[in-house]
Amino acid sequence: MMWSAFILGLLGSLHCAAMCGPFMLGLAAREYSLFSLLVHHVGRWIGYIILAVFFYFVVSPLQVFELQQYIGLFSGILLVIYGLKSYIPPVNKLFTKITALISDRMMKSKSGRTGNIMLGVLNGLLPCGLSFGAAILSVNTGSLVNAGAYMVVFGLGTLPILLAMSYLPQLGLQKSLRKFNAYTPKILLVVGFIIIIRSAGLGIPYISPAYNVQAQEMECCSK
Repeated sequence: MMWSAFILGLLGSLHCAAMCGPFMLGLAAREYSLFSLLVHHVGRWIGYIILAVFFYFVVSPLQVFELQQYIGLFSGILLVIYGLKSYIPPVNKLFTKITALISDRMMKSKSGRTGNIMLGVLNGLLPCGLSFGAAILSVNTGSLVNAGAYMVVFGLGTLPILLAMSYLPQLGLQKSLRKFNAYTPKILLVVGFIIIIRSAGLGIPYISPAYNVQAQEMECCSK
């Protein structure tokens, strides 16, 4: 499953460029060295790990009561809710407040190496469809360690584009990136519905295989 984390980060890095590209350019404008930028990204991955830990403990009661099938269902529902958050006022208001709170803390963060890594942590915690989607998907890896590793691999996938954005001018691509960014909620909806259907155990081979309660696993196909 780890390879999917890297691909998700790599393919979704255009979204990261639209959201964080100007911020990366701002860091470069401060004449940060490559080392300082990498320290920032390490902090960003720590933020991603914190997200994974949060969502992992949200679904941990399902593991305690051996409701493994419902972990996938719950993950899919979370993705759908996030994809539709713009149409759910209470959820949208909550994420707006979280964004404002973290953004304010980022503005007050120091510019030294310690401040730089803290800035990265806060950057990773910002409500973002891609990172939140990856964190929700990470809970399906089966353990807290694997969930954290999933997010690190995901972060590695986003690194090439964000590093490039730190050194290259925008080249008039910001408008195109914003258009791409508008599709992120739709992608989360599609992925969420796919996970829900697959975890529903409808008995459809390969699409929604039946769930074996005794073995606590999906039966991919029947002979």
